[in-house]
Amino acid sequence: MEADVEHGDSFAYRPFATENLWKPSPFFHDPVVFESFLFACPELDVSAIRLDNPYAPRHALDRELQLPGLDSFEFGELPELPSLSDSCSEAPQLEPGDEDEVLWSDAAYDESPHPAAQFFTWEAFEGHSSAKLTSPYLTEAGPRALDAALAEDGDARGQRIARHDILLDSLFNLGLGRLSKLFGWDAKSRTFVPLLPGTSASGLSVSSWKSVQDNFIWTGNTILYLRSFVARTFSTPTSLSGKVALATSVSSILTAFEEHVGHQAKSVRSLLQLQALFNGPREILIHISHMVDAVRHVGSNEQLASVLHQRILEIEDDEPLRRLLSTILLRVSRPSIELIGEWIGIYQEQAALPAQDRESFFVIEDAEDQAPLQFAYRPDAMMGFVTAEDGDMIFETGKSLRFIRSHHPDHPLASLSHHGIQAPELEWKFGWDEIQRLSAKAQRYEEALREAIRDATGDTGRKMHLPETNTAGGEAPMHNENPDHDFFAHQFDISAKLIDAPPGDDTPDELRRLTSQMLDGTSTQTHRTSSPPLALTWTLSLRPLLCAQARLVNAASLRLFFRCHQLRMHFDLQRQYHLLGDGVFSSRLASALFDPDREMAERQKGTMRSGVDMGLQLGSRSTWPPASSELRLALMGLLNESFFSSSLYQATVGREHTEDGRHKVKASGELPGQMNFAVRHLSEAEMEKIMDPDSLYALDFLRLQYVPPSPLHLVITPKALEKYDEVFRFLLRLLRMVFVVSRLPRSGPTAAHRHFRMEAQHFVTCLSAYMLQTGIAEHWSEFAFFLSATEDKLNDEDVAGDFGGRVRMGLESIRKAHEQCLDSILFSLLLRRRQKRVMGLLEEIFEHILLFAKLVRDDAQGKQRAQVRDLYGRVRGKIRVFISVVKGLTGKRGYGKSKGAAEENTLERLGLVLEMNGYYSA
Repeated sequence: MEADVEHGDSFAYRPFATENLWKPSPFFHDPVVFESFLFACPELDVSAIRLDNPYAPRHALDRELQLPGLDSFEFGELPELPSLSDSCSEAPQLEPGDEDEVLWSDAAYDESPHPAAQFFTWEAFEGHSSAKLTSPYLTEAGPRALDAALAEDGDARGQRIARHDILLDSLFNLGLGRLSKLFGWDAKSRTFVPLLPGTSASGLSVSSWKSVQDNFIWTGNTILYLRSFVARTFSTPTSLSGKVALATSVSSILTAFEEHVGHQAKSVRSLLQLQALFNGPREILIHISHMVDAVRHVGSNEQLASVLHQRILEIEDDEPLRRLLSTILLRVSRPSIELIGEWIGIYQEQAALPAQDRESFFVIEDAEDQAPLQFAYRPDAMMGFVTAEDGDMIFETGKSLRFIRSHHPDHPLASLSHHGIQAPELEWKFGWDEIQRLSAKAQRYEEALREAIRDATGDTGRKMHLPETNTAGGEAPMHNENPDHDFFAHQFDISAKLIDAPPGDDTPDELRRLTSQMLDGTSTQTHRTSSPPLALTWTLSLRPLLCAQARLVNAASLRLFFRCHQLRMHFDLQRQYHLLGDGVFSSRLASALFDPDREMAERQKGTMRSGVDMGLQLGSRSTWPPASSELRLALMGLLNESFFSSSLYQATVGREHTEDGRHKVKASGELPGQMNFAVRHLSEAEMEKIMDPDSLYALDFLRLQYVPPSPLHLVITPKALEKYDEVFRFLLRLLRMVFVVSRLPRSGPTAAHRHFRMEAQHFVTCLSAYMLQTGIAEHWSEFAFFLSATEDKLNDEDVAGDFGGRVRMGLESIRKAHEQCLDSILFSLLLRRRQKRVMGLLEEIFEHILLFAKLVRDDAQGKQRAQVRDLYGRVRGKIRVFISVVKGLTGKRGYGKSKGAAEENTLERLGLVLEMNGYYSA
């Protein structure tokens, strides 16, 4: 339809158009000439108005409205007012004969109206023949009228109206998950269904009745589902302890529901009251059912607690519901918290199933027979609301505690009860006042345990008994002469504590009490400022006690490692041999392996081996690899003589003597950690490489074997030993190259011979100096300084009497610093995986130098001059490329940065020492 108005004899108007509301209506006339046919214009001239009303003014308004004079005004005699003491609610005294007044008096003041009194409406007063009006609304006509109207409706035709009492009783039982006269259970669809589908409630439409019925069916299904979860959990022998706690909590809540609904059932008279009665339980059931659904497939107590914690965070603003679900979380997380307490030594471990046998957030790594136990941390198995820092602290505290229990069973940390120390419980609270009390308990416990440690160790940690450990590195057994007696004594102590303990908030009826308060509306609404956010309550509640235990365990374990187990000596032993830090050992090893002037250890016909100063003569023989007997003869006594004559032995082990005055270690003939030469396990490809005596890989089968004695395996881990082995293999190659270039003849038949020798000697010498001084010595010096600083702080603590107050780190920090030092050494020595191509280029240079040494040794007359000249050109090009690569890596942005730490890029020094004058770049 067009928006514009057509003018003419006929008009087409759009009465509901909105786009032209600003235009005046065509029916609206000019107000100046408008004359109303309904209301005449008012006449303000009173004298011109003709009125029949006797009270109408007779004169002009200015005269009629004039006020009388105050001096001449007389109103007349006023009636007497009633006394103020008379009751205002008392009916006024009327003169007899006034029937109208008596009628209104009876209606207004009599409690029981007069039987003859009648009341009238204004309509009846004005027209006596008017009929009584009825309400036009169907809902005010009563439920029967609505039922009759619905019966005429097509959708509601055929519906049967149930009796009111039967309907309420059936819905009541349905809401509690029970069978009734109108509702039954369908096992196939697993839901409640109406037994009489055509039955409805009086006064409700079909859709309204279906909505009410569906709500009660959902409530009944949910309660039945929760009951089946409880029964299934209790009947399954393999159910998680956390799930059992959740099932117990759900059972308590359902019991509280039944009690509340049962007490209020007698007062229910209508369907609305019944709905209101079940609204409260339905709101709680929604969250409980969601929690049960979420934990259906969890596999551990920690996962169960993590899921519930996440669910509670979603409803943290609802304080009553938060308190209820938090109480459930406390029960569910109790097994995990108790396991943490047993792991870190707060609780006494179960005699039947120790904590280390219940693998959870820690696992026992696979190890060889008679090897000490190695524990590994599983962050994914820890409860999700525990921070990564707290998880690492918990695991390291328990691992260090097991070292103390295994090797120092008399230490106060190994057995708190034997020293009169009662550790507080690990409790999870949600209010500020409760959290502050937990912090005060943790502080008192730390002071008491610190005092017990001082009395037992004499502030130094040297008084503790150090049991004899086997040389194979096995665990020392714990003292337990009568395990049955200890077990029953432990059970008696637990029972006595439970009986003597006052009732706490987490009583068996706590959930029922909270649920009843929520349903009755009497739950106390605490202010948000009275409790911290739920995400912080774990840290605020448990961290004070966890940190106190960690500080004391770390302080004790560090002292025992440094002062009783000679940790520094074993570190220096690796530096001295694996990293070739002992010059005497390096020179003697090079002579035994490469010196052609030594007596050959190979068996020869007609020649008897003396067994003194024998060597393998690598580089001067054609048969390779050597037999095991040759290897033993060549290296026999090398490590022992080097160690017993070193300053390391004199400074540490040499001070310990046996009863007959001999050195303990020297008398046994074994080095610390059973250090000795051994043969490395090689693959088939690696075996083929070592078959050639002139190959760079000819000595890759030789390794140093070291087994860290227990408990040093906690710091010198198998992973660290693999890194030592990789460095030692490279240093053997470098040691061979230094020996080879030092034996090259100074004079040669051609200039290529002389230049090759000079450049090879320069390259290998500079490279070895960089590798040994910058690549190893600097990084190890930083690590040694860290160890010395730690020892100094421990001594300062002993002097100040501040046990565990200045050194907050533990064995894990020592282990990480040790492995970080090895990683830095590997990076500086070009042995990291990402430096494989650079190391491949360096190995090619070494192979060319070894090939040149072979040519010089075999070609005494200098007949292979062309081959030497060609080899010199190739090795010169390789060196030039290697230097350019080193310089390129020096300027590469971000090179040397690894995960969690930044390694210093020291390759700039290598590039500078290899080429100071631009010889190769010219």
